[in-house]
Amino acid sequence: MKTLKLLFITILFCLIAPFCIGGAKSTTSAENLSVSTPKMSIVIDDFGSYEQSGVEKLLSVNVPLTCAIIPHVDNSESNFKEISEHGHEVILHMPMESHVKLPENWYGPVYIKNSDSPEMAKQKLEECLKEMPSVKGFNFHIGSGVSQNKTLMKAIYEFATEHELYFLDSKTIETTATVDACKETGSIYLGRDIFLEANKNRSYGGVCKRLLEGAKIAKEKGYSIVIGHVGAEGGENTAKAICDTIEEIQKMGIEIVPLSEIYEQLKVCSSNNNNIK
Repeated sequence: MKTLKLLFITILFCLIAPFCIGGAKSTTSAENLSVSTPKMSIVIDDFGSYEQSGVEKLLSVNVPLTCAIIPHVDNSESNFKEISEHGHEVILHMPMESHVKLPENWYGPVYIKNSDSPEMAKQKLEECLKEMPSVKGFNFHIGSGVSQNKTLMKAIYEFATEHELYFLDSKTIETTATVDACKETGSIYLGRDIFLEANKNRSYGGVCKRLLEGAKIAKEKGYSIVIGHVGAEGGENTAKAICDTIEEIQKMGIEIVPLSEIYEQLKVCSSNNNNIK
């Protein structure tokens, strides 16, 4: 059964990967941060899944990670407890529908569909958050279809504001409505800069290279956001690369921080800009 599930995940990654532009700088960046110390957030997706490779090694790292947990699946509850005990930040890795038809069970028992009303989307987010109290924000799990639906994306940003959460645009497809939805709701935009396993390259060397690319972006604009994965899409190679590259990133003068810290600084920056106007 696990072999069949792993095959499903591999096929899914092949479908989504061409739309994940991971080795290049973000095409739509939020405001630059004028900070003395550049910040970098390492977000790790797919906690909660039955496939747990890389989890133990990542949770033991001595820098704060931002860990995205899929709700209502095999290890959601146990991973939430472990991540919290190790002092890492928790966010909801909310399943949302793809732009291509996928088996229902790939999303988990609760996911936002393209056909959902804004009210239904908010209700599903509310339900999933009950499983993970005290989370700081949320991002996409799959989501390449919903991200193109501006009506739903506006509802998602509204929900985030109402619950004092941040929303991270994982940018799983290029043709996204997230930026426009963010602007129209007056929200703070957070967008992924680098996918650590982009273009199906999950090798140790490939992940190390992309971590350093993320570090360079942080030096250029004051911050960067990179996304990696536990389990089938990253696992032990990603975990080892992160552990082995942290010291080099810090020697570049970059501080690795929870994503909420970057979000709060962007809020201050946005507020100051509005006051000047």
